[in-house]
Amino acid sequence: MSSPTPIYQQLVEEQGDVLNDTRQTADALRRKAEQTLGRPVAPAPEQQPGPAAPPPAAP
Repeated sequence: MSSPTPIYQQLVEEQGDVLNDTRQTADALRRKAEQTLGRPVAPAPEQQPGPAAPPPAAP
């Protein structure tokens, strides 16, 4: 995994790590769904741990 770009790091400092917050919320909801349903719920197919830099802009 590549390290975050400087602009991404600046945005995280200014706005908070929205991607990480979203992942944590999704994980909590998945765990709650598993408890409610009484069975495992598959995670999203493209889950990635930790913050990831956004893809580069198309030329």
